[in-house]
Amino acid sequence: MDISENTRISDLLKENKDSIDAIASLAKPLEKLKNPILRKLMASRVTIAEAAKMGGCSIQDFERVLKPLGFRFLVDSKKEDSSDEELPDWLKTLSEDSIEIFDVREILSGGQDPLKQIVQRFKRVTVGNALCIVNSFVPVPLVRLLEKEGVKSFTKTIGAQEFHTYFYKVPAGKEVKKAVKPDKNDNIRMLDQASFQLEYDRFTKANIREIDVRALEMPGPMQTILQILPELGDDEALYVNHKRVPLYLLEEIAGENYCVNILTLSEIDVKLLIYKIR
Repeated sequence: MDISENTRISDLLKENKDSIDAIASLAKPLEKLKNPILRKLMASRVTIAEAAKMGGCSIQDFERVLKPLGFRFLVDSKKEDSSDEELPDWLKTLSEDSIEIFDVREILSGGQDPLKQIVQRFKRVTVGNALCIVNSFVPVPLVRLLEKEGVKSFTKTIGAQEFHTYFYKVPAGKEVKKAVKPDKNDNIRMLDQASFQLEYDRFTKANIREIDVRALEMPGPMQTILQILPELGDDEALYVNHKRVPLYLLEEIAGENYCVNILTLSEIDVKLLIYKIR
């Protein structure tokens, strides 16, 4: 099979299932592909180039482990990965004092999830300033989720194991306007309590299925939600008590015919209201 850095991981897996172990061997973040649930969430949306950034490895590394499996790269991947991509205008104009640096590598190496701390720090960022996350891979799901909220982002490759991802809080008047009515391409919404209640009140009590996944270990919460969603009727909604914003789950739902409303009450108390878009 001929492939390039733009080939999706799911296409590799369809062609040769052994590519799961091959890719997972490159870096710890890519070991998630061994988990069937996480593989379903990641593979269809992530390209080889994105997976390389997530794993903190190079395109050459992918070529090295995939070539023995019969894959052939269409381009010369031996050239250095581009790390000097031009900075966006908003980042060029920011002073060092306007950018907060948060290195999460030690947190990850300690086996902890830095998501809560990242979200908390970004909330404190002044409008017109930015938060820079220093990591050994690119947090693709977080980037996509925040971009849906009008946040601008840019990732600069520093080295094979160091990536700087900037999140810019856009000043008033420059935000990306959201559609009033969600569609398949804009179906994830972060709401305040009043707006979330309005969405909840659209459904009768009998048509709301409520679950609590806060006590489940990963990937239990995702597995439970994914099992229930196909069973929802057109007039039903799934109300989920969660302890975090489930980024990988949202990546999967973003491409499906569902609307996801998110209410964050605290760092350990998140509510989701999910229903089919009619």
